[in-house]
Amino acid sequence: MEIEHGIPVKLIFFAQSRELAGIRETTLNLPKKISYVQLLNLITKNYNLETIRNNILLAKNEEVLADNRDIEIRESDNIAVIPPLSGG
Repeated sequence: MEIEHGIPVKLIFFAQSRELAGIRETTLNLPKKISYVQLLNLITKNYNLETIRNNILLAKNEEVLADNRDIEIRESDNIAVIPPLSGG
């Protein structure tokens, strides 16, 4: 669902999401407005993250996104893919 003439954003993968995606970051073209669920589905499907989909957090410009809201996309936005965290 990448938008051919959309707005380019930097997609940054952390920890397990980086391992599964096989990349640290990439550029993705998105529409001006997208729902959290649409964005999550797009990212998990295209970057091999289905196995951790239910535990991923998405953040835009270092702010965690609410999963029930539409996201306004602007040029130079960064979207972080934050996988489940473990601690000890």
